[in-house]
Amino acid sequence: MKKRIISLILSILPLIYLESVVRAFTIGSFDIRFVYTVIFALPVGGVLYLCTLSDRTVFKVIYNLIISVISLYFCVQLVYYKVFQGFLSLSLVGVGGDAITNFTEELMNAIKAAIPGLAIILVLIVVYIILTVKSIISFKKTKLKFVFCSVIAIALLHILCLISLRAGGTGVYTVYDAYHSNSTGIDSSVQNLGIFVTTRLEVKNILLTRLGISVDDPTDLIFAPDPDSSDVTDSSDTEEYNVLDIDFEELKKLADGNATIENIFATIEWRGGTKKNEYTGIFKGYNLITICAESFSCHVIDEELTPTLYKLANEGFVFNNFYGSFESVTTDGEFSYCLGMFPDLSRGKYNSSFKMIDEAALPYALGNAFLSVGANTFAYHNNDGTYYGRNVSHPRMGYSVFKAADSGLDITKSWPASDLEMMQESVDDYISSGEQFHAYYMTFSGHHRYTTSNPMSAKNWDKVKDLDYSEAVKCYISANLELEYALTYLMERLEEEGIAEETVIVLTTDHYPYGLTNEEFSELAGKEIDPNFEKYKNSFICWNGGMEEAVSVDKLCSTIDIVPTLLNLFGMEFDSRFVIGRDVLSDHEGLAILANQSFITEDYMFNAVDNELTMLTDKEIPQEEIDQKKNFIVGTMGLSKSILNTDLYNYLIEYLENK
Repeated sequence: MKKRIISLILSILPLIYLESVVRAFTIGSFDIRFVYTVIFALPVGGVLYLCTLSDRTVFKVIYNLIISVISLYFCVQLVYYKVFQGFLSLSLVGVGGDAITNFTEELMNAIKAAIPGLAIILVLIVVYIILTVKSIISFKKTKLKFVFCSVIAIALLHILCLISLRAGGTGVYTVYDAYHSNSTGIDSSVQNLGIFVTTRLEVKNILLTRLGISVDDPTDLIFAPDPDSSDVTDSSDTEEYNVLDIDFEELKKLADGNATIENIFATIEWRGGTKKNEYTGIFKGYNLITICAESFSCHVIDEELTPTLYKLANEGFVFNNFYGSFESVTTDGEFSYCLGMFPDLSRGKYNSSFKMIDEAALPYALGNAFLSVGANTFAYHNNDGTYYGRNVSHPRMGYSVFKAADSGLDITKSWPASDLEMMQESVDDYISSGEQFHAYYMTFSGHHRYTTSNPMSAKNWDKVKDLDYSEAVKCYISANLELEYALTYLMERLEEEGIAEETVIVLTTDHYPYGLTNEEFSELAGKEIDPNFEKYKNSFICWNGGMEEAVSVDKLCSTIDIVPTLLNLFGMEFDSRFVIGRDVLSDHEGLAILANQSFITEDYMFNAVDNELTMLTDKEIPQEEIDQKKNFIVGTMGLSKSILNTDLYNYLIEYLENK
């Protein structure tokens, strides 16, 4: 009996050990929620223990194979975190080949950085092989009755684990919610439940989704009232609001009894539209150039070193409280920038959201919006067009011409490649046509790793070598100088062509520069930066050569708000109820939403990962209002995911065509 107990304990320990090691080398801290990681390791250990209830050699092999596979998976998670500062979602495995091919240097350096943790993990495999060989873990033939009782005990233990989740409450942002809601992001899930449980839930949800079985919690589609929002109002007046004349009862009939679609339409009708304002249509008929700048930070802007960026950032519309929503994964940040909605960040997705829209209707993507008014549309990227499936997604967003380093752009291929070369090779496509155009750029020069081996950092090294920064920060600035030079070239060409006053340039980032450590980021910023919120603060540049003076905007906003703001500025006919972001220039409440479900209001900041509230004012805010705001954020992201996954815009287009 003593050997049985020892075998059981030793079967439970591996997962706790692995979770502890990876957490120590990634998140770096342990809190009360780690108790749930330990609790859920118990039934897993029980399953592993079942292998010891036979003396057959094959079960010894299976026992050690399970430990080895799980250990190697934790190694993968550790290395991935060293590259992207986040945990790997299984939905990104589809781009694994691209990552291995193009992130070779980053991968090698990440492995080097992770060696201490990897060594500690791999020791586990060796130790358990020895424990098995030395029979310290006892493999003994057992009566079927004992095996059956063990299975029942493990099942009951798992049920107790589920019951224990209620100890911290069942509302949004609780551990209970993190387990049961499919909308929980990967990083938040790991923080609350650990890597193993997160992966198990992800596998389950992906399989169910593949089988056509919904894994969404119906409450994710319930858009809780937002007590601070001025949007919740009768917005049927198409003269005053950016809305279309829609009879939602007739629209719901197109759902043909699909309760989910009907519920989404009801939610959209309820949330109301945003008001038109003094800036509505001021750029109507103008050209638009949007730039998603790889790993860009506003802290790189300097009047002397980056004069063009400085000019663009301080003239035109100046959004002083803009927050980029994403910490890593370019495709997600690019998705929100281009579509005005969050990608599917849940555990049930089986591919990146951009790859999920190859047949979706996207009327409010900027490319399609400009096509609808007869403008010519172009998109460019100075890496391969197949990376993240842009060769499919970007034409779907309405870009009639899409060129990349492997398809149409005659540029030097490197990792990363030159933004200046991309600009030089693309501007002639549209600048002299005499017709309205919209051009979109996904840049590449700012990509990490920030060392002198980075081609862009090396190219501009002479400009930064004497700056009073560490090498990594100087390399980051040097890489971004290539973006500065690309913008300088663009501005010169616009001036030469005489269309600067008729052209709007918009620039923001896909995510903050996760290739810099927190210490290096603070060095760049010139002050200690809070990594939970302040690291996300960035630029939303919106410049036009014809504006006589800058317009300063202090309202809080984030990535999803760019599309509706531009649709309003360009006087497009659109229904703001169907766009998740809000026009920053309208009279709605300021709000910045991060991809991890954290958010900032004028009165407080809520950190969803640590479940911490930080007040920004002495004003007393009732807890009920704070809870409502939390529900509102979860509902916003749930609604965004639902619009994407149900191809909801097809219903809207069918309704408008048949009206």
